[in-house]
Amino acid sequence: MHIPYNKPKMKSKHFTSLLVICVLLIQNLFAQTPNFNFTQTCFGSQTSLVATSSLPDSAISTWQWDLDGNGSYEMSGKSIISILISNDTVPVKLKITPKVGLADSITKNVIIDPLPQVNFIANNLCESRAAIYISQSIITSGSIAQFLWDFNNDGIVDDNSNDTVSYICGPAQTYVTKLTCVSDKGCSSFTQKTTTVYPNPVAAFSSANTCLGNTTAFTNSSTAVNPDYYKWDFGDGNLNVASGNTNHSYASAGNYNVELIAVTQAGCRDTALSVVTINSNPAASFQFSGDTTFYEGGTVTISVAGGAFNYAWSTGEVSNSISVSQSGNYSCSVTDGNGCFTNLATTILVHEVPDTIVVLGVILTPNEDNINDALIIQNIDAYSSCDLKVYNMWNDEVYSTTGYKNDWEGKNKNDGYLPAGSYYYLLNEKIKNEKTITFIFFATSCIFISS
Repeated sequence: MHIPYNKPKMKSKHFTSLLVICVLLIQNLFAQTPNFNFTQTCFGSQTSLVATSSLPDSAISTWQWDLDGNGSYEMSGKSIISILISNDTVPVKLKITPKVGLADSITKNVIIDPLPQVNFIANNLCESRAAIYISQSIITSGSIAQFLWDFNNDGIVDDNSNDTVSYICGPAQTYVTKLTCVSDKGCSSFTQKTTTVYPNPVAAFSSANTCLGNTTAFTNSSTAVNPDYYKWDFGDGNLNVASGNTNHSYASAGNYNVELIAVTQAGCRDTALSVVTINSNPAASFQFSGDTTFYEGGTVTISVAGGAFNYAWSTGEVSNSISVSQSGNYSCSVTDGNGCFTNLATTILVHEVPDTIVVLGVILTPNEDNINDALIIQNIDAYSSCDLKVYNMWNDEVYSTTGYKNDWEGKNKNDGYLPAGSYYYLLNEKIKNEKTITFIFFATSCIFISS
């Protein structure tokens, strides 16, 4: 009986088994395929890291973690929870050491979302006024999605709209204001500051109505804590910055809206408004009942026209008019119901009555050519009762008048022109010494042209 020989077949099976074992050993030595997963969190929050590998956990001896990339392993374990201390990305290294074989490692960037760097300023922190809060917050990557304002730190968000907001301040006191910023990744941080709300000044002033040409006085009665300055607007285009009382002169009469702004060093302000009236001075003038130049014995009445006023004359009289018979300067202060006044002045000239009468000419040619049409006697106005009589060559009186006014044109008593010929006339007047003097003039060449 022949028995087959199978020994070579047994050698093949052993070789295969040995090959499988070698492959497994090589996998244990070089094919761990280390990796890890992480949760993307905000800076300052805990990050979970979980290791993975192609080896079963039972084949692994240690999991080691270098969390800051400095070459040292700070933690160990397949799953760890840590707070990474850097913003943005952190190079984390995982080293896996198997129970059999060589260790292997992997380095990955773990993303840590940055927190907003929160800051803000506040302007116009004045009681009961609208303060302006301005965020100056920044973030290194991404953007800030929300601004949550708590103006009095009571835990309630007062405004969540924008980086710049308005808020009506409460009473003057100290508050704690909190601003929380949230990034587009949901990362949030906050800051809080002590904000002081300052009291408002109370602007007030007084003034009296005045007359044009006078200075108007303004009395500042404002109350303010730590005042900075006061600004005046006089309503006529002129401004002034004065710390207290001030004066102003207006160029024309009228009503003016005056404004005073009181400002404190904290920037709080208040405004006071008032109307000041600048009254016109009386529109008065002198009127005269006659000439302002005349001879002794005459008078002129000076009257004030323009309205009902109070009068104060330089003569001491207080009536509307005075009668003047002497040379001099005369004035009157005219005051209206507003206390405004106008000063009027004039000069009256009274001439001395001359002792003689001078005849300018005795050639009469009354033909209406304005040359020798009337008998003209110089200074006739000085003789208020001058009598004129005219006679012909046969001594017949042909004309006579009392108070001659240089107006005889060669007419007779019947208002007809005298015939051509020679005439003479007599002037009779009382002069200063109360004596009566008669002047006789012979018209040797007085020729009249009848009409």
